Amino acid sequence: MKILSLTLFFVFSIMLGFAQKSVESTNQFTISGLVDKPKTISFSDLQREKSIEIGDVKITNHAGEFRKEYKNLKGVPLLNLLKDVKITAESPKVLSEYYLVIKASDGYSVVLSWNELFNTEVGNSFFIVLEADGKSQVESTERILLIATKDFKTGRRHVKGLQSIEIKKI
Repeated sequence: MKILSLTLFFVFSIMLGFAQKSVESTNQFTISGLVDKPKTISFSDLQREKSIEIGDVKITNHAGEFRKEYKNLKGVPLLNLLKDVKITAESPKVLSEYYLVIKASDGYSVVLSWNELFNTEVGNSFFIVLEADGKSQVESTERILLIATKDFKTGRRHVKGLQSIEIKKI
């Protein structure tokens, strides 16, 4: 029995280690790094953007197990927010060496390649959520929330409390 209890303790500890920790609500995030001019986007800026209906999204963990469901999501495509950000690349050929580090207020990070975001259909599946379950994200502890609707395991790129997007080069 002790061995089973210890095993379960370690399994749950490991699983919790992969989850995003408790986040602080964020009211804005910055886009910085290898860009001409850093940009700060507030929640009120997001509310002025044209939002689209995303529908329902189930959040699953790394093993594909159900964790949460958002219903009636509305949001702004991430690509719309990045369209005016000028990346400082010496030529378009080197953009394949660029990547984005998306960080939450608790330090949780997600990495996207430039090609993945701007050169595939996957890029169209990233949204900043403005409304979930009929309520504005202003009322949510997750506040600025980024999701990827086309992922198989949606929890991997489910970023609560979005704080920054930094553009880097390998």
